[in-house]
Amino acid sequence: MNFARVERAAGLAILSRMVGNPKWDWSGGLVGAQDLADAGEMYAVVDDQGAPAAFFVLQKVEYSGGRELVVSAALQVGARHNLVETVLPELERTFADDCTSVVIYTKRGGLVRKLERAGYQDAKATIMRKKLK
Repeated sequence: MNFARVERAAGLAILSRMVGNPKWDWSGGLVGAQDLADAGEMYAVVDDQGAPAAFFVLQKVEYSGGRELVVSAALQVGARHNLVETVLPELERTFADDCTSVVIYTKRGGLVRKLERAGYQDAKATIMRKKLK
């Protein structure tokens, strides 16, 4: 796997397709493409044959107890790769070597089960939201 930084305009085009899509948008429409782009660095992932595999927005957050790699957005681009089985281990190896943990936000039950099999645990957090307007 190879990771390449994505320029802002191209990243915004990808993120704009994700925002508002109930499959990917965990924010209830509060977070826009600009917000996600501003949240971290954008990367395209290509496999060793040059085929596109995924798009990620990553950020490192520093806490008093350590550093955390946060996957703010992720999109599988090619159908040849399972993101959790093939791309995520490379992402961890490449970007999280100086981190104490990796955090992935999702509302997709199938992804939760895959992540659990890959060693991720439920952070025991529930997000409650009440629409006011």
